[in-house]
Amino acid sequence: MIKDIFVMSLEAMQSYKIRTFLTLIGVIIGVASVIMVTTAGGSVSIFIAEQWNVFNPTGMVIGTGTGGATPQLSIRSVVFTTNDVEKIQNLPFVKTVAPLGVVPLNKILKRDGFLKWESRPGDIMYASTPALLEILNLNLEEGTMFEEGKNEVVISKNVAEVFGKDKPLHVGDTIYLRRVDGKTLDAKVVGILKESSTASMFNALSTPGIICPTKPYYSSYFGSNVGTILKRVVAYTVLLAEATDINHVQDAQDQILKYLDSGGSDANQYKDQNSDFVVITQQYILVRIEQVLSVIRTYITAIALISLLIGAIGIANIMFATVTERTREIGTMMAIGAKRRDILQLFLYQSTIIGLLGGLFGCIIGASGSWFVVDLLNKNIQNLGGALSTGTIQVTYAPEWFLIASIVGILIGVAAGVLPARKAAKMDPVVALRYE
Repeated sequence: MIKDIFVMSLEAMQSYKIRTFLTLIGVIIGVASVIMVTTAGGSVSIFIAEQWNVFNPTGMVIGTGTGGATPQLSIRSVVFTTNDVEKIQNLPFVKTVAPLGVVPLNKILKRDGFLKWESRPGDIMYASTPALLEILNLNLEEGTMFEEGKNEVVISKNVAEVFGKDKPLHVGDTIYLRRVDGKTLDAKVVGILKESSTASMFNALSTPGIICPTKPYYSSYFGSNVGTILKRVVAYTVLLAEATDINHVQDAQDQILKYLDSGGSDANQYKDQNSDFVVITQQYILVRIEQVLSVIRTYITAIALISLLIGAIGIANIMFATVTERTREIGTMMAIGAKRRDILQLFLYQSTIIGLLGGLFGCIIGASGSWFVVDLLNKNIQNLGGALSTGTIQVTYAPEWFLIASIVGILIGVAAGVLPARKAAKMDPVVALRYE
């Protein structure tokens, strides 16, 4: 009997092809919209999280600025001394600390023969220690790290090809770095960084072009604004640090702030009294980004679910119209022995089939449409240029949404068909037979 009812439902749908097709389209669009917006939203979320993934999960930035629940970092004050670096390094939950000094370069030069020089526009050079590589998750592809006090640098793959891919710089080559003050220093390339597998809008920091020791590059150009006339102290604007493990990031953050606010901190003596010490962790950055993205995902998912609701209204509309048009047929079926339960099942099956087919086709179209949407987003990002044109958004499907959209499509079909089916099942056979 169930098989007969199922066949009758299919025949009824064939009898009203255009109306059934239009209703089916409504469900397909609704389900496909859910898949596309959730896939696009999830893909963009992962992309943005990667853009903000500056260093490893235990990393943190130490500076001055505005504290509180939403700290803001300022890069104007030069207050952290080498003494501060050593004291923070010795804190129980701090694994390593790396000072970060910025050395703007006007030009990068290389000898081409005895008198001929090749020149390229300068890059930002970072003066630090070998610990910087560990904090920023960087590795050497070849060579070694520089030694403090020697004219040695480590460069990225991009800088290695600054004079052309056909004549790249190699370990052992000597280049000349002209600072913005006009002074030129020679530098031996002792290491080349491995190219990062992921692109980031913070590549200038997360993948520095040139890394050098503090001496002779940073100390010879940047004096300290905290030293005395008789003593010159090297100072930094920002420090990068790493906690011992991911479970003690908060402990490390608390210990660093406690030390910096104490009387034993040089930075506490030299910072602006109106500013605070700020420690921003990678975890804090990612949590804040996730909070924003969660709101966006909720918003776009709500829009997609509205599309499904419109599809449900379409199913209910066609089922009510079908019940009205088939009134005499329903009366005839009841007159020859069909029970109310059979009539109820007939219309429920019909609406369920529409919901099921709409869900299946919607998932297929939604999966295909997601590629188009993400490709469109990638083109727009590339057109923006600058810092945002770093990498591409990868399509990342969320399998649970395919299941949810399919089930919702079926439930919508069932829910939308209940009232029309009940109306058909409650008809008086005599009245139905006399219906014109």
